[in-house]
Amino acid sequence: MSKKQSYRKLMICNNNQGFTLIEIMIAMVIFVVGMLSVAAMQTSATKGNNTANRSTRAFTWCSDRMEVLMSLPYGHLSLNEGEHSITGDAETITQTTDGIDNDYDGQIDEVGENGVVTITWNVVDNDGVTGSPPPPDNTKSIAVTVFWRTPHGKQKSLTLNTIRAQNATAS
Repeated sequence: MSKKQSYRKLMICNNNQGFTLIEIMIAMVIFVVGMLSVAAMQTSATKGNNTANRSTRAFTWCSDRMEVLMSLPYGHLSLNEGEHSITGDAETITQTTDGIDNDYDGQIDEVGENGVVTITWNVVDNDGVTGSPPPPDNTKSIAVTVFWRTPHGKQKSLTLNTIRAQNATAS
């Protein structure tokens, strides 16, 4: 090893200056910006999960109601032409007997439940209905819609559509 290289090595080992205050401040600013970004991402992910949870619940309630309607006899009151709802139907189903946590408190069908979820369905008798192509006679078009409110009060809805044939057997 040359004399110059050993002197340089000695100088590097004896360097006691450390970091300056400005270098530490810059490092802290970079760290804080990174942590704020992670916190914002976490908040966004939580909101997305809550939205997906509510949409999944709405789809489940919609498909459950559709299954109930498809299992009823073709001439049942709930399949008469027109608009029907959980709370005003001849089946005497109310928000306290619909199997849904209407107010999102974790309890299903509790006494006095009056929440933000509403289920409606519209039935159209396809006999004589025209269109391109026209639906077959002896069928009914059924559209089940679930309405709910977000925590911020925004109205959301989801609709499922199907056609029920008269000769379809309930299983």
